[in-house]
Amino acid sequence: MKSRKWWLIASLSVLVLIIIVIDDLEDTAEIEQKQTTQYLPPVSIVNSKPEDNKGVIITTAEIKPRWETSLKAQVSGEVEQVFEKALAGTQVKKGDTLIRIENSRYLADLHEAEQALAEARLNLLQEQSKSSQSQKNWQRAGISKTPSDLVLNIPQLEVAKKTVVAAISRVKAARKTDSYTRVKAPFSGMITQRNVSIGQTVLEGDELLYIVQDGPQDISVALSKKQQSLLTKERGKHTASIRNMDNIEIAQAQIKRSGEFLDPETRQYRLFLEIDDTFGRQTLVGDFVQVHLPSRIIQNSLEIPESALTRNGSIWYLDDEDRLRQFIVTVLFYRNNKIIIETPSSDKLNKHYPSSWRIATTPLASFLAGRRVDPVMVEGE
Repeated sequence: MKSRKWWLIASLSVLVLIIIVIDDLEDTAEIEQKQTTQYLPPVSIVNSKPEDNKGVIITTAEIKPRWETSLKAQVSGEVEQVFEKALAGTQVKKGDTLIRIENSRYLADLHEAEQALAEARLNLLQEQSKSSQSQKNWQRAGISKTPSDLVLNIPQLEVAKKTVVAAISRVKAARKTDSYTRVKAPFSGMITQRNVSIGQTVLEGDELLYIVQDGPQDISVALSKKQQSLLTKERGKHTASIRNMDNIEIAQAQIKRSGEFLDPETRQYRLFLEIDDTFGRQTLVGDFVQVHLPSRIIQNSLEIPESALTRNGSIWYLDDEDRLRQFIVTVLFYRNNKIIIETPSSDKLNKHYPSSWRIATTPLASFLAGRRVDPVMVEGE
């Protein structure tokens, strides 16, 4: 009986041990199963490959007229008349009279100059007559000796000639001064400001009107050194797109000149353009616009969605093991909601350099470098 009892106890002990071992194995299997089914967060990606890209350099500028000037009084006097064309907002043509200043004093100066000219011409005729008569008298005298210039009245004749020339110049100067009493438009354009009224006395140098030409319109844009280096070298053969602040094209501009110098104030380069009004002008002087400049071809560059750029200027991509990696970029230019960046060198990324570029389209703040993710290809990017 005792032996049977001991066998029964031994058998139960073995059974309990087997149950414990099996239970432990099941727990281990569950852990291994959980490890093999680890959750990988999905990440939207697009494929990009290095290639030659050409983009657009975007900057802003103000449209300015080719010519604009402040008309100032060049004589002193009372303003006798201000014509309607001199009112602000009026279109004028070149040569239109805008203001008339009282000119009696300048007319008197002109008449005196004309009188002096007449006297000088009379004196010249008299000296010419004297010189001619002196030559005849010398010949009649039969003297073989060559007469002096003074005897022939030649010095007096030369003085008379120069007096006439000087008198003519004084008449021209007086006539020019008198013309300043009639202020005229130097070119066709619009009066934007009037500073005088009828009856007002003006002095030489006082500002009368401000006029802006309605002809060619120019744009001067400031570019950084990086932007300057991205411009196409054959700049004169290309046009720039002029867009309003709603990004709607309103004109095109021809690149005319490039200032190969740094502005001493802004430390930037200057590019000068002229608006092409072949198809009708939709731009106004003073408009603040976007200027889209064509770039040169950038070799070995990546085109990626603009949304892929983080606030700190970095890009997230996947390495060959589907792990998140990051690098800082410099945006070369923008193009249709895309950005063009230089392809990073293998030295920069070392062992994390991918065999193909898979760019995360919507980087999140929760991204961690080295974390494995589930790549999800985005269609239509």
